[in-house]
Amino acid sequence: MQILTLVLMMLFPLVFSSRGKDPVAEKGVLDLREMKDKDRFLVKLNGEWEFYWKKMLHPHDFSTTRQKPDYYGKVPSYWIDYPDNVADENFGYATYRLTVLLPTGFRKSLAVDLPVFDSSYDIYVDDKYIGGNGVPGKSREESVPEYRRVFAKIQPVSDTMRLVINVSNYYHRRGGFWLPARLGTFAEAQNNVANSWAAEWSVISLLLGFSILFFFIFIVSPREKIMIFFSMLVFGLAIRPLFTTHFLILNFINVPWIWLVRFEYIGLCFVIIGFSWFGYYLYPRRFERISAIVITNLFICILFVIISMPVKIFSYSTFAFYASVFYLMIYLIGNSFAGMLKKNVIDTIYLLGFLLVLFGGVHDIIVSLGRASGGTGYLLTYLVVGIVFIQAMLLLYKLLIAFQEKEKLQLKMEFMNRNLEIMIDQRTQELRKRNDEIELQNNMIAQQNKQLSDTIQLKNKIFSVIAHDLRSPVVNILYMLNLLKEKEYKKNYDTFANSSIDYAQRVIGLLENMLVWGRGQEDKIKFSPENHDLADIILTNLSIFKETADKKEISVNFTQVGSPVAFCDKDLLDIIIRNLLSNAVKYTPRKGRISIFLKDKKASGEGMMLKICDNGTGMSEQKQKEIFTSEEIVSTPGTENEKGTGLGLKLCYELVRINNGSLTVESRLNEGTCFIIMLPGGSNPQ
Repeated sequence: MQILTLVLMMLFPLVFSSRGKDPVAEKGVLDLREMKDKDRFLVKLNGEWEFYWKKMLHPHDFSTTRQKPDYYGKVPSYWIDYPDNVADENFGYATYRLTVLLPTGFRKSLAVDLPVFDSSYDIYVDDKYIGGNGVPGKSREESVPEYRRVFAKIQPVSDTMRLVINVSNYYHRRGGFWLPARLGTFAEAQNNVANSWAAEWSVISLLLGFSILFFFIFIVSPREKIMIFFSMLVFGLAIRPLFTTHFLILNFINVPWIWLVRFEYIGLCFVIIGFSWFGYYLYPRRFERISAIVITNLFICILFVIISMPVKIFSYSTFAFYASVFYLMIYLIGNSFAGMLKKNVIDTIYLLGFLLVLFGGVHDIIVSLGRASGGTGYLLTYLVVGIVFIQAMLLLYKLLIAFQEKEKLQLKMEFMNRNLEIMIDQRTQELRKRNDEIELQNNMIAQQNKQLSDTIQLKNKIFSVIAHDLRSPVVNILYMLNLLKEKEYKKNYDTFANSSIDYAQRVIGLLENMLVWGRGQEDKIKFSPENHDLADIILTNLSIFKETADKKEISVNFTQVGSPVAFCDKDLLDIIIRNLLSNAVKYTPRKGRISIFLKDKKASGEGMMLKICDNGTGMSEQKQKEIFTSEEIVSTPGTENEKGTGLGLKLCYELVRINNGSLTVESRLNEGTCFIIMLPGGSNPQ
């Protein structure tokens, strides 16, 4: 508590030091003749200015006619704060006038740093127009609102300087001064403006940087929801200086007056929504969650009002801002104070920060109401920088504590897990064994059932196809044999004999494939590899299909490069080559061609390569992907409607793998197909 008191004693004088020694205007006159430092000074033009309501007076009006002010109005303040009999309307126009008495013979260059008015003005110094914002007029039609701070250099021509300001407001809820103007030597005033600009840019950069940091922390750790709302709060405060005081955004783009005001209020909406949820996640209470939801919905509605309504309507939303900030600060200060009483260091630090924010918020409200006697302007954004640093330090502190706690918890968990594992192992070892045995048996039964079901379905399909494909050639053979009994058909003996041989070969090939496939299903295929001459095997099988190829006028070309010896099972390779040649003849059109290429690649370590290519019907890319592995058995008729079982290529694929080789296919639809077999070279690879 003593530390808290000491910090507040250090900070409050810093903020409240409002240059109390500056001279104050009285009855429209500011006397600077007794200035101690006449070479470097900067004073606020605060005090009583001559105020002329519903009069747009220019400097020559005062030199030609004696004018009596309606009131000596306090500056800075809004004219609505003057007595009712002086300015009784929010909207209207007026003239402010101030006489400044300079030191005798003072002729150094001066500068006027004039803040914005609500909502337009022109300023004259010693009968000369030096600047303004927008166009002040006597009606809404004549007026053009604008916010742009004026900094003008002045060269005194006498010991007396007169400032005349014409102000009009038909767009904001109140008109007149709301920040103090300054007058001083040019170098001092310029230095003050530069410092204030640098300070605002520094604050914007810091707050935006921290906003991005807290947002990144939320992205990395979404459970830390407080970070996203604190990021929103900091972002709203970061963009606020762009649209207030110096209106820094105007250095980059020309923003219309109404959008300057809208963006200022939109930033405040972000601040309040983020602040409400930050408060809830910092000190979670059920009623505070409800409050945060209410505040969020309220300010979402206010956002729509700000975007769609004129300034004179949505500017009244400031009262909702004030009420929300007051409620949230009471909630946070109350909870952090309760934590401090419990000697919680973090809550004590938060309490210091919240008191600073409360002070800054009250100060900014006073400034926005035009009742600030000091020249500090808005303070909340600057004070929040300190809160951001506090939050960053507390975040690092929490991360450190969390890491230490995690290590302790991990050590405890490891100890408990070791003991628990020992106990569980001792008490459940037998149960595990039984469960494993039961699970293993269930898996085996399920696998066997699946295999049995798949095998039965596959066999049913195959037998259905086989029954059809066997019946046709056998019936044809019987039919031709019966015809040969007749004398009139004796002359066609050779034709019928050749056809019968062809049909018989089909039946034999089909039965052979079936037998090999059946052995494969029972894992009884015999594999006896030796060194064999592949050329002999190929030529032997070519002789089998020569007659069929000749009937379709298909040319067959066989090329051999290098040694034809490969390490393989001759019987299995016979089946492979016979099936591939059968397919080549089957799917090659009349007068087509078949190319067989055998090459020794043992020198490169690849073994033997056998390619059987045709220029037949080819196949699609999808069919190439599924041709060896698909569970479906589909037979495609040949070019002259030759039949098949659809089993041959799958059988070839399995038999090549048994021979420690590989079978691949290259094909283009309507262009042809190549089957490529790679086998070990002519010696035992082991």
